[in-house]
Amino acid sequence: MFPINKTIDSVLLRFTIIISLIVAISLPMIYAVLGYSDLSDHLKFKAKIKSSAQSEMITTLPNTWMYAENRMQGLLAREPVTLKNEYIQIFDLTGNALTSVGTPIDGISMQRQYPLYDIGNIVGYVVINASVSHLIFNTFITALIGMFLGFCVLMLLWFIPVKKLRAISNELEEEKQQAEITLKSINDAILRTDKYSNLIYLNPAAEKLIGHSFAELKGKSISEILTLFDSQTMLATQSAIYNTIKEKKSSSCKGTTSLLTDCGKLISIEEQAVPIFDKDHQLIGGVLCLSDVSYMREKLAVRSWEAMHDSLTGLNNRRSFQEKTHQAIEDAQKSNLFSIVCFMDLDRFKIVNDTCGHSAGDDLLIELSQIISSQIRSTDSLARLGGDEFGLLLYGCDIGSAQIIATNILKEVNHFQFICDGRIHTVGISIGMTYIDNNTYSVKDVLSEADSACYWAKESGRHRFCVFQDNVVELTARREEINWVERIKSALLDNRFILYHQTYKTLNQDENAVPHQHLEILLRLISSRGDIISPDQFLPAAERYDLIEEVDQWVINEVFSEFHNIQNMYSGSEIMVNINLSGASMNSIELFDFIDSKSKQYNIKNTSICFEVTETVAVRNLRTAIEFINKCKELGFKFALDDFGTGASSFSYLKNLPVDYLKIDGSFISNIESDGVDKTMVEAINQIGHLLGKKTIAEFAENQAIIDILEELGIDFAQGYGICKPIPLFSDGNSRYKRKPQARN
Repeated sequence: MFPINKTIDSVLLRFTIIISLIVAISLPMIYAVLGYSDLSDHLKFKAKIKSSAQSEMITTLPNTWMYAENRMQGLLAREPVTLKNEYIQIFDLTGNALTSVGTPIDGISMQRQYPLYDIGNIVGYVVINASVSHLIFNTFITALIGMFLGFCVLMLLWFIPVKKLRAISNELEEEKQQAEITLKSINDAILRTDKYSNLIYLNPAAEKLIGHSFAELKGKSISEILTLFDSQTMLATQSAIYNTIKEKKSSSCKGTTSLLTDCGKLISIEEQAVPIFDKDHQLIGGVLCLSDVSYMREKLAVRSWEAMHDSLTGLNNRRSFQEKTHQAIEDAQKSNLFSIVCFMDLDRFKIVNDTCGHSAGDDLLIELSQIISSQIRSTDSLARLGGDEFGLLLYGCDIGSAQIIATNILKEVNHFQFICDGRIHTVGISIGMTYIDNNTYSVKDVLSEADSACYWAKESGRHRFCVFQDNVVELTARREEINWVERIKSALLDNRFILYHQTYKTLNQDENAVPHQHLEILLRLISSRGDIISPDQFLPAAERYDLIEEVDQWVINEVFSEFHNIQNMYSGSEIMVNINLSGASMNSIELFDFIDSKSKQYNIKNTSICFEVTETVAVRNLRTAIEFINKCKELGFKFALDDFGTGASSFSYLKNLPVDYLKIDGSFISNIESDGVDKTMVEAINQIGHLLGKKTIAEFAENQAIIDILEELGIDFAQGYGICKPIPLFSDGNSRYKRKPQARN
């Protein structure tokens, strides 16, 4: 214990001297600082008060105050009272002393001044001098007291160490016992070895983990005590303690180590090994900590699986599929091992999901994933990319075999029947295929090609497969469609859209009714060269690449902002302005709030706005469409069902859709002069629409003969080139829209 005592004695001596010096020095220093600060504040305050009194006098005698010495002295002598050790003077701006009170200070003094004001202008200064001799004297007395207290502290601390050394010795012993108790109480296994990796200590947790007592294992090598394996390769591995002893630094396992117990059970563990050195920094042994991480690794394995798999179907997810595709591309470049990538999209899944509910839709996806999995090879990778889209990587597969697999998938999906609530539903699948060869470099390009081929398969009639390379001509249009994306974005940014309109003709209206003028808003795009581009060239790309919502919002904002100008154009009658909405916009949770906010912002008449939705969009998202329409109708907006009659079950859905107008599809109108079936169907649609309280509108009224037939059938309104061709909404044409881009909400 002698070296310890000597060290502690030296530390305590230094400690007591430092504390004593701090006490002796800090007391006078603190007193001097506080005294000086108080005196300074006192002089500043007194100078301010006396300056204020003088300034009032100066205000009354602005030109002669400097000569009123008696009056200035009288004010200086008032409160606060001038002390014996203070000397107060008044100076003008040139530094001339005008008057003074008190006796000049001999010796060290403190001076503070404050300006004299004449209506905001400085005209002189009040200067106060005070002796600091009393502060110096008091500081000296305080220093003597500080030295005395410092000496007392030094004496007091000097005689404590002997007792403290004994207390410290006892505390060290207690700490040693506490450390041993702590080692026994922790759950991790702790093993201590000598510098030869032989065991010299083992805590109870280690005894329990290993299955043997310390008495049985003492002196044995760690390699004899622990049987370790790499859990990935199942090869025997060495404990981290050996590397620690060899390198003389801390080390740990790779995170894949498992311990084989005496009962033959494998336990996932983590090792942390730390070297132990003596006072001369010589290695004397090491400490090995073993933690049972079986539960954590199981959880990690589950999370790793979830990160790479779809939680619903158990298939690979998009991230995993992209990684496997990337690997297939690398293999194709290195070893010419070609593969096929398929992009698959379910047909009619949306109908099942909407009519039977999302739970039934999930069940359908699970069953279909199992059907598709049964048709592929063990080396292939099937993934759910999202929603009802699947990806398939046919690794090391030629196009002929891929087409056979695709044909089998189409066949099995076509035969599949899904039963829900007693009703049988069938679905289809469209498959797009593309090659991976030694000229393929990008995962993005591969998936884009497969997606394009799938799109063409759908456009060609659905439930079929399409090979990208075999349909390059047809898919060129799809790639041109992609080029429209940037052009549409640029048009939105530069405000290069223009509104056209087409008016309706009222065919059957009560003579006493208020005249109405119906007009449909049409959209055109102005190219960078100033050409007018029709919507059929850019709207398909806007819909496919998720730009249609921005386009729809642009149209709504533009119509609402110009609504009062449109009213003025048709001031002799009530107007009804029709605006087309896309399916993507109707499904957006933001559209209703956008419409509501814009109608309030521009203070428009909501009952004069009619939104048009196509029958296919409304039926495909029936529940969402009904909810959206009802919310808008509560605000007063009207709705028209466009292209009515094109669906196979048009009338069955009509009763559920709360629309105000039916727009009969132009395919029934264009041949109504010569086709009796079309005429009968138009008549039936009109009668049923009227029975349901809805107005009817006939599209494609191209000539007077068609208009006369429509009027004879009782159609309410006609729209077409025979009535009005599309024209700019405003007479100044596209120049109205050549303005600075407007901020979009």
